[in-house]
Amino acid sequence: MNNNEVNRLIDIVKKLRAPDGCPWDREQTHQSVRGHLVEECAELLEAIDLQDSDKMREEIGDVLMHLLLHAEIESENGNFNFNDVAKELGDKLVRRHPHVFGEEKVNDSDDVLKIWQDVKKKEKKERAIGGLFAGIPPQLSALRYAYSIAKKADAETLADASENSQKLGDKNIEIGRELFSIIAKASEMKVEPESALRDYLLQIRKSAEKLGK
Repeated sequence: MNNNEVNRLIDIVKKLRAPDGCPWDREQTHQSVRGHLVEECAELLEAIDLQDSDKMREEIGDVLMHLLLHAEIESENGNFNFNDVAKELGDKLVRRHPHVFGEEKVNDSDDVLKIWQDVKKKEKKERAIGGLFAGIPPQLSALRYAYSIAKKADAETLADASENSQKLGDKNIEIGRELFSIIAKASEMKVEPESALRDYLLQIRKSAEKLGK
């Protein structure tokens, strides 16, 4: 997509939100469309799982539509617009990749991840809730939330948390502890658990389709 197409898309969303635009689009708020965004992201994930390029192109567009809409709502409120979002993202990517845009040297992806974490620490001060949870949005799926925590936690912290959860004796907590231990193992092995589970479910789906179930 070239700049002309991006600008055209931004103008289309502005027109949809204009007084003479679409009544439905004009009524929408961040809150009213957030459920639709979740659905569109889920459909994109399905297209990725199926390795369907045509479907991916369509679903990426649908997700982008929502991002443009949220940016336009903020623009109408005088806060920021889509170009501000693009600039901030571009600046962040350059800042977090000094080995590409600066003088840093790396040997492998482990070095890259270390640089990424070091830059993030400089960008964000630790909150009162503690370094372990700082900067991790709790709105993430439980699987992704746990994975982000596991990547930051040391073995001693995880062991203490595991011991405390066992003392509580709640079956939900116990199952949660077991799930987290698997996610922590995935973190150690550098395996993204969301992708691993999706890959496994995709294999089940393919097997079921072959069996006609």
